[in-house]
Amino acid sequence: MLYYANFKSKLQHSIQYSSHAGPSSLTGNLTRLLNNHLLSRFTYNIPPPPIHGESQHHPWKHIVDTHGMESQYLPNITNYTPRFFGESNVSIWHRLPVVRRSAVLVLLFLGKSGELRVVLTKRSRDLRSFSGHVSLPGGRADTGLESEWMVARRETEEEIGISRYDRVNAENGFSIEYVNMLPSYLSRTFLAVRPCVGFVKWAPEKLANPEDQHISSILLNPGESSSIFSVPLKDFLQPKPRRYELQECLKQSYVKTKWGGLPWNLRSYIFPLHNDNEVRWLSEVQDLSSEEEESQTDMELGEKTRDVWGLTANILRDLAEVAYCQRGDDLVIGEEELMHSLHEHGGQMSTKRRSDFETKMIAGAKGVKFGDVLEKKEFERLKKIYSHI
Repeated sequence: MLYYANFKSKLQHSIQYSSHAGPSSLTGNLTRLLNNHLLSRFTYNIPPPPIHGESQHHPWKHIVDTHGMESQYLPNITNYTPRFFGESNVSIWHRLPVVRRSAVLVLLFLGKSGELRVVLTKRSRDLRSFSGHVSLPGGRADTGLESEWMVARRETEEEIGISRYDRVNAENGFSIEYVNMLPSYLSRTFLAVRPCVGFVKWAPEKLANPEDQHISSILLNPGESSSIFSVPLKDFLQPKPRRYELQECLKQSYVKTKWGGLPWNLRSYIFPLHNDNEVRWLSEVQDLSSEEEESQTDMELGEKTRDVWGLTANILRDLAEVAYCQRGDDLVIGEEELMHSLHEHGGQMSTKRRSDFETKMIAGAKGVKFGDVLEKKEFERLKKIYSHI
C-alpha cells in the first residue's frame, strides 16, 4: 500500500545498520552509537542453549531429548515472561474491541541441519492490506470467545491448510505444540497483533527418517497467500553476533526512524527465492508469486529475493533475541504501552471504524503525531520507552 511504501522511504532522524555493505554502511550516526555505549551490541556472542535436566517441565524435556539440535533453545522461549502495559498481568489485546484484535502464528520447526526455522507466507496481490508482503499466517479475531492461540490457529488453517484441530494433525504424524506468546504489536492499520509461537513436533515414527517428516495438508488459499517458505530464525538476530555467519539471509538492514513522532524500528532481511535448504513439504507447494517482476533488490543482488521487513521482521528479531540470547527483561517487545495510552487516554482503537486521527496516520499525512491525541507528558514518556534499539 502507498502509505507503507512512503513510510519505508521516509527515514528521518535515523540510526542505520547493515550487515551487507560492510563498515561503510554505518552512517554518520556511528558517533551517537558510541556515545550511547551501543557498540557492544554489534560484537556480542550467542550464549549456549540452556542445560536441561530431570527438573525440566514436560513436554520440553521430551521434545529436546527426541528432536535435539536447536530445539534446545525452545525452553528459552517457554521461560520468557511477557511484559505488558504498566503492571498489568494481561495484554492490552484483551482490553480492546474484538474488531481490533489480531494474532499471528510463529510456527517453528527443525530444518535439515537441525536449525530452528520459521514458516512464512507471501500475501496475495489481490488483498487490500499489505498485498505482496511477506508475513506470518494470521488475522483478526472473529468473536470475543477466541483466545489469541485460537485466532492464530484458525487463520493459519484458512490461509495455508494446517488444521487447527490437534486430532487431525495427530492422524498425519505431527502436532503443533504451544510454546509461548509475545506482547502485542501495533500494526499500521491500528490493530493489536499478538504473536503466538508454536513448534512442529513429529510423531516418534517420523523422527528416525527426515524424509518421512511431511505435512501433506498444506494448501495455499490463493485469495490469501501466493507462496509459503521457511527461513532460519537465527538469521533474524540483529545486529549480527560476532563469529556468526548468516545461514541464508543475503542482507540485513536496520533503521531507527519515527512514526507519529515516536521512535520506530524499521528492519529488513533479504532471503533468496530459490533455496536448496528448504524442506520438501514446503518446496513442493506451488509458488504463485515466482513470475513477479524483478525488484531493485533482485537486480542489486543478482537473484530473485524475498524481503522480510516491517512488523514481521520486528516480531522475528525479538523472538530470536529471546530464543538465542535469553533476552526479555532488557528488551522492549511490542507496543503495549502505546496501545494502552491510545485506548485509555487518547480515545483511539475503540470502534471498528477508524478515527480521523487513525485515518490520517494510516494515510501517512504530514505533521500528524501521536502527541495530537495524547498529553505532552504521556507522549514524552512513550518517546523515552521506545528510544532503545
